[in-house]
Amino acid sequence: MTLAKARVLPEPADLVSDERRKEILAALDGDFLTLLGWDWKRRVITFPRQHPVIGVPDCPVPHCPSTITVLTRPMCGGCMERWRASDLALEEFLLVPKAASRGSGQGPCAVASCERPRDTVASQLCYPHHTQRARTKLSALTWEEFLVHPRVAGHAGLGPCEVAACYLDRVGQAPYCKVHYRRLRRARVAPGFDEARWRRTDKAICTTREASLRGLADLLVAELLFGLQARVEEGLKVRPECLRPLYDRLRTHEVQELNEVTDPAAQGHSREQDTMIRAWQKALRRLNTTPESERVKDVWDMAVFGHTGDLPFTSLLQEPLREAMKIWVYDDLPRRRNKNAVHHARAVISAVAMLSESLRAQRTDRGAVPAAWARGDIVAFSNRMSYLTATGKLSAARRLAFTRFVRRVLLRFRTLGLTGPGQVLEGMPVDFAIWPEDMPDEPEDTEAGRDLPDEVMRQLCAHLDELEAMSNTETRVATELLIDTGRRPDEINTLPLNCLEHDPDGSPVLVYDNHKAYRLGRRLPVAAETAATIRRQQRRVRERFPTTDPARLKLLPRARVNPEGTKPLTDISSAHRAWVDALPDFLVPVIAIKGDRHVTQLEPFDKKRIFPYAYRHCYAQRHADAGVAVDVLKELMDHRLITTTQGYYTVSTERRREAVDRVTARQFDRHGNRVWRTAKSLLDSEHVRRSIGEVATPYGVCREPSNVAAGGHACPLRFRCLGCEHFSTDVSYLPDLQAHLADLLRSRERLMSAFEADDWARAQAMPAEEEIQRVRRLIERVKTDLDDLTPEDRAQIEQAVGVVRRSRTVLLGMPRVGQPLADVRPTRNPL
Repeated sequence: MTLAKARVLPEPADLVSDERRKEILAALDGDFLTLLGWDWKRRVITFPRQHPVIGVPDCPVPHCPSTITVLTRPMCGGCMERWRASDLALEEFLLVPKAASRGSGQGPCAVASCERPRDTVASQLCYPHHTQRARTKLSALTWEEFLVHPRVAGHAGLGPCEVAACYLDRVGQAPYCKVHYRRLRRARVAPGFDEARWRRTDKAICTTREASLRGLADLLVAELLFGLQARVEEGLKVRPECLRPLYDRLRTHEVQELNEVTDPAAQGHSREQDTMIRAWQKALRRLNTTPESERVKDVWDMAVFGHTGDLPFTSLLQEPLREAMKIWVYDDLPRRRNKNAVHHARAVISAVAMLSESLRAQRTDRGAVPAAWARGDIVAFSNRMSYLTATGKLSAARRLAFTRFVRRVLLRFRTLGLTGPGQVLEGMPVDFAIWPEDMPDEPEDTEAGRDLPDEVMRQLCAHLDELEAMSNTETRVATELLIDTGRRPDEINTLPLNCLEHDPDGSPVLVYDNHKAYRLGRRLPVAAETAATIRRQQRRVRERFPTTDPARLKLLPRARVNPEGTKPLTDISSAHRAWVDALPDFLVPVIAIKGDRHVTQLEPFDKKRIFPYAYRHCYAQRHADAGVAVDVLKELMDHRLITTTQGYYTVSTERRREAVDRVTARQFDRHGNRVWRTAKSLLDSEHVRRSIGEVATPYGVCREPSNVAAGGHACPLRFRCLGCEHFSTDVSYLPDLQAHLADLLRSRERLMSAFEADDWARAQAMPAEEEIQRVRRLIERVKTDLDDLTPEDRAQIEQAVGVVRRSRTVLLGMPRVGQPLADVRPTRNPL
């Protein structure tokens, strides 16, 4: 809840005695203090009955003075126990009044002119009046007659209880209220009892809706109020039963300010109180903090810069280097608009920290003097990185990234003027830099962790119900949208409620923000099923938060600490990982060689490759498999550069080889006979020969050496490949053969009916009947071979054909036949 700033309630003069207290009091919101029923003289928090964060509703049982502390229960804990012990239905039990409590809850005496508190709830009279009615002739009077009898005169009050935390009135000659007087009698028996300290530190007497701050230092009271205000503004739940013991323990230890509590758990605070105290201390540190004041610290609170988390510089061992890195980060942060700014800064600091460690180990002065740094220190750093990579402590990719970071930072130090006279790196030599020849080789890119096989995707989509059961509906919907749209996780998590629009033709469009490139209001066409998923989620959100402005709602609101539905879902990686790990093994087909033939067997898929961002690669791969042009796919992926898009679906050599092995096993010559070259997969040399020892034709490949050497331009048959002994085809050319047959038939019909030409010209242009029969026989032979396969083997062959056709670069003018978009979710379970 965001509270509007208002005039701070009046406070006594002693609360503004120092500057820190003035700062805190000025930050307190008057509306918030009014919500708590705060009075600077009484110093007791009274929690409201109705509030989304700190509301404490009354127990609905008639005459029950308690409150509902567990909001999932229909009544207070005591009434819950009585209801479970009864035979009444809940509706009937809520109509039965609770018997009068026998406790000593303090209230005014029933005699109108009496200033003393009642002795018990049942008597409704102070102790003198209770005794007067019980032990005198007035006992014969009715209650009404007793209250107006002339002899029943009011008594003056005895003053407040002298226990610092108590706000009740004393009841007798002892300077304490009734409850504290009883506590005193029990406490006196302890050896070495100090009554003065007991008065300062004993617990308060509060109702279930109250928490007393009396007896605490003035500065601490202001800090606790500000911390409570900050927690409520963040939408975090606060319970009186958690605050009361926390305040009592602070009073027992006579804490003067919150910073004195260095280890809350060691002082007896619960886990919830520990978290609360640390959050309050952080909020107090941030009060009136600016980026200019934060930048001089060794550990930055990144909330001051508009980010999250902390950024430590303590790993940089040399003070000049540490101060220079602070300047570099302070200069670099504004250039990074997305949430990865802190992550990038940490990575760069880690890289420079390795240079710092190398300087300390290499130099006798431990690298403390920048002017003494030299070229030899760079060589030592490079050797250290090489050693860490060789021993497996640092990956080759990380070594390259860290070296790049250090190179860029050292160059930036100079452009920022940090090496000049009087600067933090004064005298740093020019040769203390990483030159291009110092950069390690770039490691070979692999396809690990990119797109997932269709078999894995189908299994994941079939178990989405289990994800919802383990986590919540929002996590399941987020995963569905990641699969269907291929957006980045943060783009899906932060979707507003009204994220679904329609084009003029009625087609659904997802409107989202590309946070990484800072491109807002992007539009992505989505399928009707995806739009239906979004509409169902929109209805759920509106039902859950009916009073919140729809413009402020999120499509995927977080489940906790979100009373108004305005906070988006956080990272789902943990829930997604737990779900994937709990699923059975994902079995994918893999080609193995047994004896002299190929065998397809199922092997477990590495679950570490299944994570939310992998769905973006799957989206790109599905569309590339369907023949979507790369420039169109670039727009779908919302990339600025087409080379970025190509990296999402590039077919690796390993994947292409596997596909070629599948297709090669079903190769045919020009007569339609099966070519059993060998029953084992191609060797490395054979794969190379397929690239340099053959040339692609419109319907297969040619292995005539002279034709290959001439790049396909030395064919004496003028590309009548179907009649050549050097020609062979396979199942991947089936669409091209079918297209060629249709073209031959159309040409024959057109020449026979429409053209007026000489016989010799018509005869040469007319497709040969032998060629038509040859093509038909090849098509029938390939189809028959496919029909003999099991459905599973046929699906694998079709997948391999898609890979081979995508990697085919020479088509000799033949149009490429597009493939349908793979549906990894053939059946969708309604939410």
